[in-house]
Amino acid sequence: MKFYILSILIVLHIPISHVYALDALLNQGTPDVFIKRTRSLMGTYATISLPQENNSQISSSFELVQKIEDSLSTYNPDATLSKLNKKHKVEYDTFLAESIALSKSYYLETDGFFDITIGSISKKLYHFGEEKTYSPSTAELKKAHLNINGIHIDKQTIQSDKNIVIDLGGIGKGYAVDKIANYLKEQNISKGIIALSGDIQCLNSCDIYLQSPYSDQTFAKVTSKSSYLSVSTSGTYRRYATKPEEHHLINPKTALQGRDFASVSLFTTANNAKIDAYATALSVMPKAEAIAFLKENKDIGFVLVDKEGKILYGNLTDIVAIEWLDYKET
Repeated sequence: MKFYILSILIVLHIPISHVYALDALLNQGTPDVFIKRTRSLMGTYATISLPQENNSQISSSFELVQKIEDSLSTYNPDATLSKLNKKHKVEYDTFLAESIALSKSYYLETDGFFDITIGSISKKLYHFGEEKTYSPSTAELKKAHLNINGIHIDKQTIQSDKNIVIDLGGIGKGYAVDKIANYLKEQNISKGIIALSGDIQCLNSCDIYLQSPYSDQTFAKVTSKSSYLSVSTSGTYRRYATKPEEHHLINPKTALQGRDFASVSLFTTANNAKIDAYATALSVMPKAEAIAFLKENKDIGFVLVDKEGKILYGNLTDIVAIEWLDYKET
């Protein structure tokens, strides 16, 4: 096993193709008994673990996620976003307006690599998330209309230009995790874990395990260094349209499915929505631009797995401790 120090990066050569999942465990430093409950929400499994005396707050948290899904979903025709994509004008919706406002700021911060109008390709052309997907032609891709400035919000309405389709899949789960965390803090709850797929927030010290997509094996353990940790992952995860090379991550600048990383995992003590959007952007950035971006954002720890199976990681020292586990793909 060889380590190469490249400025803020360390490249670790191990036989792994990509990371597709995270598993989180609370560090057991107290006698608290935790309840773990899971529900199917926002197109994934939402899992919340809290001390048993806070069982009612778990129920309330799931209700909150349901309200967010009713706002941000593109699958439910009655959801606010679905109506906006169809009619291009809806009454003001707090969850949708906040998500769009955050997305516009992350669009600027990522130099356009995070663009929620990617729905004009991912939803309108590929039909990702639907029962039947489609492989668009090059001509169709060139005609796709992406323009984040074509979304307009005032105190009464949210409007979008015609031909724009909004897809909040790259930020919605992180946004929901933040909303749950804020609610739990208002309830004076300081211990627990919130997880929506690869977006996780630990309300106290926890361990995060990075898992192989081809087995139940984990190849690394990440331990938070503070009482608060946000984690987000993005990758292809064998999600594609009609061909394996047609994955769900699309570069908004080229309208193509280019990627230098099979998986991106980010760690921070800030909010989940931000790193959810960043992880989405980094997944489609060229490698050189991604590394430059992470050099500028030293408050975000990262573990990247490139297409050749190399793991690049950095900015972790002040956020988490990482332990590489014995790993061999079978």
